[in-house]
This record gives sequence, structure tokens and C-alpha cells, in this order.
Amino acid sequence: MTRRSTAVMTTIAAAALFAALALAADKKVASLWQAGPMSIDGVAQEWETSEPVIDEASQVQYALRNDGRNLYIIMVFRSPQPGSGSRAYPKSTLDYTGMKIYFTTTAKKSKDFGILFQKKQYTADALIANMEKRGQVLSEAEKAEIRKKPTHIVFTEEILKPEKAEAPAGGAEGSDPPIFRAIDKGALGIYEFRIPLNRVNALGGIGADPGQEIQLGFDWGGMTNQILRDMMAGRADQSVRAADRGSAMQAGSADQMAGGEGGDISGMGGGTGEIRRDPRYKKYTFWITAKLATEAN
Repeated sequence: MTRRSTAVMTTIAAAALFAALALAADKKVASLWQAGPMSIDGVAQEWETSEPVIDEASQVQYALRNDGRNLYIIMVFRSPQPGSGSRAYPKSTLDYTGMKIYFTTTAKKSKDFGILFQKKQYTADALIANMEKRGQVLSEAEKAEIRKKPTHIVFTEEILKPEKAEAPAGGAEGSDPPIFRAIDKGALGIYEFRIPLNRVNALGGIGADPGQEIQLGFDWGGMTNQILRDMMAGRADQSVRAADRGSAMQAGSADQMAGGEGGDISGMGGGTGEIRRDPRYKKYTFWITAKLATEAN
């Protein structure tokens, strides 16, 4: 084979590879119609009739459902079994970073609007302070009840939006707030999310109707300053479990994200490059085109 023909074959192979990558990047996923509201509790029983889709890079399994009010998402994370040879750690540092889900009704991917779903661990007093800061009035009896447990797991939903974005005017009828729940069982983690379709009076909704196509982006994991601090303090174990972090997750906001989202790990000591390359601390991002179902389906 001549040098010219070898170059041509290489070009063809590269073109085929890029075409395959393009197809993977534009993956279309059909949502199934949900006849009634789903329970967001981290229990997968209601998803038994759904066909899971696998993200090749992270090996996360997921599925979509929707009714006329909400989009429902389930994501299943399975840690690699010893001896399997797999280097994909789907959960990565999800317990630290939370899951960002972006959405747009245009054909172009955009991170302008989304929701940060995060599981945080608070001490009893920190939880009381947080609740009061958000305007809740707690009686002494309620505070005493909270203090019966030294720490509490709290599921939070933070709306991500441009700084000057304004929500459309109107009432909130027919719109539910975003919510998520998660259950971890050893190597298995089940996460359920609810995102409202309606964007009336809130920016935490998609602004879509049943039958539409939308873009969904999923972003989680990676190295953060907090993980490095916990490592240096001897609090982060091999699987980066939430139970080993004490109250560290009270500070799990976007300004601590390393690698471009307000964080800086350059001054955290040597060896950070090796940690970044460790698959247990890998950052994952993928996008899909989701076709919302209609009742007629």
C-alpha cells in the first residue's frame, strides 16, 4: 500500500470515528408516558417497565418518564466489582459535587438553566441555623427533636440560572417544585429526580410541553478542594463515602469545584495530578436529546 493510499484510509477511518462520536453525542432518548404522579423516594419499583439506557463513558443506567406536569429521571450507579477490570467509577465524587441537570428547549446545548441536586450532611445546630436562615420559625420543642440526632442528611435543589434572568409572570398553578431522593446500598446507588415542565413563576422548570424534544445535560463528579482537604485531614476514604465526611458537605457549593468552577487546587500540595487521573475522581458530563411522551403514546 502506497503512502498516499495509507493516508486516504487513515482519513476515512478518522471520518468514521468522528461520525460515530457525533451519533453518540446526539443520542435521542424517548421518555415514557406516566399515567400518574411518581413517588420520588429512591425506590425503583415504579420503573420496572422502563428500558434503561446506558451512558457508555460512565456506565450509568438511566430512564425517563413524564406526565403533563413533570419530567421524572432515574439514574442507577454501580461501582465496579473487584476483579472485573473496569476502571469506570460511575459515582465518582457525586456525594461531594451533587448532580447538575441542565435543560433547554432549543436544539443547541446550553448550561444557562438547570438544577443542582445535592445531598448535604448537617450537624443538628447547623441544620437549625440553615432552616431559620431560610425563614422557618422553629419552636424549642422542634429544635430539641432535631438535636436528638447529631447529624442529618438533607436533600437540596438549587436553581441554576443567569444572574439577571427573570421568571415569567403568572401563578404557579399546575407546577411542582424540583425534588430528588437517593438510596445507596453498598455498590448500588439509585437516584430519582423530578423536574417540572412548567416554568411559570419559577426558573426551576423546563418550559416544555408533552411531545416536545428537549436537550438534557448531566454533570457530576471530579476533584474538589473539599475532597483534598478531607484527604489531608484523613477523612476521605477510598470510595469517598458521605458518612466519612462529617459536616463537610455544608460547604459543598459551586465555589469549591476544582478545575474551572471557582475552585483552585494548585496550592493543595503535590500529587494532585495523579489524583485527577484516578478514575475514582473522574468528572462526567453527557448530553441527550429527550423526546417527551404524550398521553396518546
